[in-house]
Amino acid sequence: MATVIRRHNIEKKLYLSYSLNIVDWLCTLLLLSTGGFYEANPIARLFIHSLSMGFLIKCAVPLLVVVTVCWALTKLSFEDLATADEFVCFLLVFYLAINVDHIINFILLFSGAV
Repeated sequence: MATVIRRHNIEKKLYLSYSLNIVDWLCTLLLLSTGGFYEANPIARLFIHSLSMGFLIKCAVPLLVVVTVCWALTKLSFEDLATADEFVCFLLVFYLAINVDHIINFILLFSGAV
């Protein structure tokens, strides 16, 4: 029972991270459209101006990865789930920090500081 609960919690965190990834992409597009911001990630600079490539790299592929990881979680022991949970928590904090940065940038933009 505890394994099922832990796996379910990890899955929720994974899907939340995925959602924050999508929000990151959309906020980045909005901020770039103002002309006052640039993409800080050198890898993302390669595809950020292509909507189809952006969708593929920021939406489709990550969703496939999340679904695959959720399936793989069913095969893990309780101890291995603890390790997976730590990694997913790191991922979640990472995307939360990126989105907080976007919020700060929108505040600066709307306050006229940028």
